[in-house]
Amino acid sequence: MKKICRFSAILLAVLAVFALFTPASAADRMLRLSTLAPLTTIDPHATVNIQDRMVIYQVYEPLYRQNEATGEYEPRVAESYTISEDKLSYIFKIRKGVKFHNGEDLKASDVVFSLKRAMESPKVRSYLASVTDVTAPDDYTVVVTHKQPNSAFINTQTNIMIISRKEVEKQGKEFGSKLALAGTGPYFFTHLQHDVEWTCEAFADYYRGQAPIKKVHYAPITEASAGLIAFESGELDWYIAPIANWNALTSNPNFKTQLVPANHTSFLAINYLRPPLDDDNIRKAIAYAIDKEAMNIACYDGHAVIADFMIQPQNTGAPTKGVVYNYDPEKAKEYVKKSAYPNGTHVGTINCSAGGYFEKMAQVLQSNLLDIGLTCDINRLDSATNMEMSRSQRYDMITTGFSPTGDYEGWRMYSYTKMVGSYYVKYEGEKFDYKTMDALWDAGIATFDLAERQKIYSQLSDWLANTATQIPIFHKVQPYVWTPDLNIPVNYPNYPQICEWSWAK
Repeated sequence: MKKICRFSAILLAVLAVFALFTPASAADRMLRLSTLAPLTTIDPHATVNIQDRMVIYQVYEPLYRQNEATGEYEPRVAESYTISEDKLSYIFKIRKGVKFHNGEDLKASDVVFSLKRAMESPKVRSYLASVTDVTAPDDYTVVVTHKQPNSAFINTQTNIMIISRKEVEKQGKEFGSKLALAGTGPYFFTHLQHDVEWTCEAFADYYRGQAPIKKVHYAPITEASAGLIAFESGELDWYIAPIANWNALTSNPNFKTQLVPANHTSFLAINYLRPPLDDDNIRKAIAYAIDKEAMNIACYDGHAVIADFMIQPQNTGAPTKGVVYNYDPEKAKEYVKKSAYPNGTHVGTINCSAGGYFEKMAQVLQSNLLDIGLTCDINRLDSATNMEMSRSQRYDMITTGFSPTGDYEGWRMYSYTKMVGSYYVKYEGEKFDYKTMDALWDAGIATFDLAERQKIYSQLSDWLANTATQIPIFHKVQPYVWTPDLNIPVNYPNYPQICEWSWAK
């Protein structure tokens, strides 16, 4: 009997030690991800930075989400909507049973609070530019009233996340900089060091069902090559790889890979308020000097799609013909000769985010300009500083990009004069007939006739192109790579939906 007891004790001790060294089960395994920049904020109304949004969109939800793969609008916080007979109001029925991460039920009053708060935010108010009022007739109905018909609102509202009024008011000015339980999404933050790391856990009471992967860890890795090393060494489970390494990655049987066209436009913005860029001929010379294909090869090994327009054709209302700048160095030289600087000049500095493909775009552009007698410098900045300088027009030129949400209206925030704090180029003033531009923007969303919208946006596209201030370069691709034990039903063009992922059994 003593021998049996002794054996049982030894067995229990061995099992206990074995448990310490046994890999975590799939239910407990941490998903390890990275971003190209530290989090600037976790306040969804205080950022349009794509690196922030890749994380924030796992935690917060809008009324409706647009499926990036299909283009369809999927109910989230709202379960349905109707449009009033006069086309001035959207009436949303709020889904019952939606809980915030703090355990409290979401009510229409939280939606009203969220939309009105977003209307005051310089970062996202452009998405609500035509909204005049938001009301809640009852706990599960929200009426959004516009000053004019807005055919694009179901699209633009996808950018506005619904948050808990109680949580925001409790934290006050600190909201966005510390942990909060203000979202309704599949994950909530459990640890937060903006510059170092942050973690999320699956929300058990998520109304669409708890996410299969329960824990997620993020760390910013600003150099793409360093991120790839981290992935290849097993420190990351999914990564947006440098395109230069694509062939090697696709031939490696230890990895899964997919090249996904992104709904994203990379472009050059030119600040015409600064001489010599105030010279129309100099800006047009720059536009024709850009070798878009050379940039494509340098940045994406030729896999990106050359952009003629700021918005891709698959976006609602996007033009397919009009004023386009193609690479023509001889024509560029002619414009230099017609300018106030016929012998060439220094045109300032190109700002870019350091370490990524925007820097490569700037390097190619610098070479292109030299070919036509124009010189410039390159200023490599961290992403947050670069964004702040560009939004306040403290730059000469900038290589940058944006991701519209499936509708031409998505470009409004980059040009409409009332969107102070979100545009790169300030058109209001004596230089351009900006009132015509603003009127075209307003006319474009006032009609629900798609053919008419496209006609209006073609005029708008030409107006903006003729200013030679925002020159589309290419529509990038996303080179995704991940570990074979990670099941991903769909890799979306811009924003991953981690709640759909799972570990292989």
